[in-house]
Amino acid sequence: MTGNKTVREIMSPIEDYDMVGADDRLCDALKIIRHNYDKIQAGEPGRYHKTLFVKNAAGEIVGKLSMYDLIRGLVPESAKKADISKTLQRTISVKAAEAAEEIAEVQERMQWLETDFFELVHKQSRKKVRDVMSPLHPLLKEDDTINRAIYMMFKENIRQPMVVREGRIVGVVALMDIFPELLEIAGDVCFWQPPE
Repeated sequence: MTGNKTVREIMSPIEDYDMVGADDRLCDALKIIRHNYDKIQAGEPGRYHKTLFVKNAAGEIVGKLSMYDLIRGLVPESAKKADISKTLQRTISVKAAEAAEEIAEVQERMQWLETDFFELVHKQSRKKVRDVMSPLHPLLKEDDTINRAIYMMFKENIRQPMVVREGRIVGVVALMDIFPELLEIAGDVCFWQPPE
């Protein structure tokens, strides 16, 4: 029965995912994702993922690169600095000149918000994959239950926890791996609703 399935039965094998090098440019990763996205849009049969896994020079998986990571990567590093220091907040009325200088620095860092999106993508897509990728979260074992997978996803706020076997990553559990199981159990009528 579906309710007793383990992570092994629903996970997507790691071999189903495309890989990218940690030292590759974001532009290289975008080409792979664009290729998969086009196949999905065209309805081509097969499993095409919008997440890539990142390998280091030794061939070990060291991270993942999702659509969220790619879009987050468009934010320039200068804009990720703290906006205004606590010291500035305390002394703004006393040291107006210093405050004005710090505010000007913040405005310069945030100027990218007014940049044309084309220019932003063009410039930021030169970043290395390692600068944008998310760390790995090997939280699940193959014999874990679907309930544990759901709990770990939400407890740890991880959309795609990794599945490990003997310390090696063998799969990924995504919401789209769990959703069909939910639909199968629910059937045509939600049995947990009281009859009318």
